[in-house]
Amino acid sequence: MEQIRDLVPSDLTKTELEVLEYFLRNISVGEIIAIKELRLIYKIDDPVPIIEKLIQRGLIERGEGCFNLSRKLLEAIKKRR
Repeated sequence: MEQIRDLVPSDLTKTELEVLEYFLRNISVGEIIAIKELRLIYKIDDPVPIIEKLIQRGLIERGEGCFNLSRKLLEAIKKRR
């Protein structure tokens, strides 16, 4: 069984991990809300490049006006239950 930690690259920065944790708590969230919350709650000045990097690494997916936790992470979470 694939564990979530096995799917998360070990070289993520502290800020990248914080953004990923945000999406683990908020599996699907609108783009505007995600950016605002990451700025206001998590005090990340410019979360967009971090989100883009996580998308490129296959950890987050872009939907229609939203960001979603990637399918592979979502499946790993379901398997843990």
